[in-house]
Amino acid sequence: MSEKPFSISRRTLIGALAAAPFVPAVAKAASSSSINRLMVQGRPQDTGSPYKLANILPALNKLGGVRKMRCREPYRGTAGWATYVGLAKEGVKFCFTLSVRDIRTSIADMKAFLVAAPGSIWAIEFPNEPDLNPVSYNGVTDKRMGFRTGNAPALMAFIKDFHAAIKVDPVLCSIPLIASNDFMQSQQGRYCDFANSHIYPTPPSDVKARVAGFRTKVVEGKHSQGVITEWGRTTGGGAKNSTSPPVSLSQQATLLASDVRAALAQSYVHTISIYELFAWKGTSEMTNFGLFNNDLSPRPAVAAIKSVIA
Repeated sequence: MSEKPFSISRRTLIGALAAAPFVPAVAKAASSSSINRLMVQGRPQDTGSPYKLANILPALNKLGGVRKMRCREPYRGTAGWATYVGLAKEGVKFCFTLSVRDIRTSIADMKAFLVAAPGSIWAIEFPNEPDLNPVSYNGVTDKRMGFRTGNAPALMAFIKDFHAAIKVDPVLCSIPLIASNDFMQSQQGRYCDFANSHIYPTPPSDVKARVAGFRTKVVEGKHSQGVITEWGRTTGGGAKNSTSPPVSLSQQATLLASDVRAALAQSYVHTISIYELFAWKGTSEMTNFGLFNNDLSPRPAVAAIKSVIA
């Protein structure tokens, strides 16, 4: 090989660069970032459901390779444990929602889970919807809807004790904590890393305004980011739905794709979780949020969301 230096003029170099095909390296990085900010709701603990390992993984792959799921915390010795572990070994990272059982048991089970699947818990979320599911802890039971008015002493006692326990555990102490959704964000702020909200927009609502409204919850908790742990569009039920009126399958696809795009455009949204991966049997509101039908066939929303995060 000749050691003679290779010379090239600046004009020649510029011309060569202009003629070369553009490779969007930055766009690829952005795509990776987008998919890492999308999460889906799943229920591997429900043995009578479509949430089986053989069903979940193909669905996540059809969704573009999403690898974040929000689920109830795992219980050792139950049928769902093997499904959780199997998913984790395929690269799924979990946000586990606490179910207000003995704190020592929750911590022991999560540590055992990390032994089986190291690095598979990306966040732990405080109890889900404690306004509708009042917390009972240490002999105190919160009033239904008390959480919405700042009156949830049992919940706050549980959060304080769980925070104290996990922060001294060398295995779990670095896992981010997510507030219970929507209310009392300022009171929870000192015990968590992310704000939290559930958003179910009605079809004519201003989605950008709903996302912007989430920022107020982030600020209330004195955080820089938050997690929207539930965002959904149902195709079931009717005008009296508790979340929002039903939309058609094609509308669900268009709206969810636009929703995800709007949320991911904001830096204060760390992650958005779609409720939920699979539809259940029936025509009711709560059984028809799924991105996949109960027979596991993809709804149009799968391709629509994939196009946003691809």
